[in-house]
Amino acid sequence: MTAGEATGCIFCPSRERLTDEHVFPAFMGGKLEVRNGSCKRCNGDFGLAEAELKEAIKPLLNLLKVKNRKGIVPSVALNAEIRGLDMKKLPAFIDGAGNINFHDTVTKSITEDGKIIEHGFFMTAKGSDTFVKRSLARGGKLIEREVPKQIVADVDYTLTTSFAFSLQARRVIGKIALTAIALEYGIPFALSPQFDAFRQALVSKELPVWIFANVGFMGAHLRTAHQHSVMCYLSPGWRRGWVLVTLFGGLTYRVDVTKDYVESQSRQFSIFYDAVSKKRMNPIVLANEMTLVGHVLSPVTKFEDRDAVDGQWRPVITEFCADKGIIVERIVGAVSGAANP
Repeated sequence: MTAGEATGCIFCPSRERLTDEHVFPAFMGGKLEVRNGSCKRCNGDFGLAEAELKEAIKPLLNLLKVKNRKGIVPSVALNAEIRGLDMKKLPAFIDGAGNINFHDTVTKSITEDGKIIEHGFFMTAKGSDTFVKRSLARGGKLIEREVPKQIVADVDYTLTTSFAFSLQARRVIGKIALTAIALEYGIPFALSPQFDAFRQALVSKELPVWIFANVGFMGAHLRTAHQHSVMCYLSPGWRRGWVLVTLFGGLTYRVDVTKDYVESQSRQFSIFYDAVSKKRMNPIVLANEMTLVGHVLSPVTKFEDRDAVDGQWRPVITEFCADKGIIVERIVGAVSGAANP
């Protein structure tokens, strides 16, 4: 999809080596694009933040089966244990199709009399034979163990919300906000001076981006773990503009995109997007963008509160997992804090 006639990079704004810019990053299922929206350098700079965020959320992308631009769901390392063999922490991974795969592995243990015993677990006879030959060549003795006809493995992986509070996540959120404005109103509008301060903040560590939890905002429409969204309200009365970005159904951010909105008319829009189908969607929303922004700006909102964010997002993920027959257990003990912008 395109927006406006190319007039320069919406982030710098160079006119050299322009590339198409995704609203939502391709690694999280994004396909909406602003044609010639960013220069090669800015695209690469934001790519570094996206790469770090992508690495942190691989378990989530695998769980939700979100495909990247190449149509690939990332594989994820697992903690595995084979019942009856007393072998823990075996190296394994779950692939994009949901298949659990084990690697050949050799572990060591020490007996009470100080002898070292090597334990081998192999997926093929070739791997096992090679291990035995090498051990015997070093003077070792072979102790054969009966292999059960059916192997039952217990596997799990952990996903925490810490990534959502990172600087990398906030840079990606800020980029989404400005790119969405360019998609909706065109590059010339996104390049207007009223967004210059925000443009400069995107390359600093003091981004005007805050993660929040708000019951009213979450209840404005039905949500799924596959859903990303952008809600924007630009107010001539306040001379300010805000964008509310949601990732994966429940990770919600407030972005202050301008404190110098100069137009006489307000502007507001929403983008709802499904990361699996890679298409825009049109849910029934119980309030407009101005109302929801006002609700988020109210004292009921909890900003930068890890427990509140966890409590808001967890039901979205839990509902998805319940539909798939996946057991979810909450890890208690994360550090929480609160701050208001």
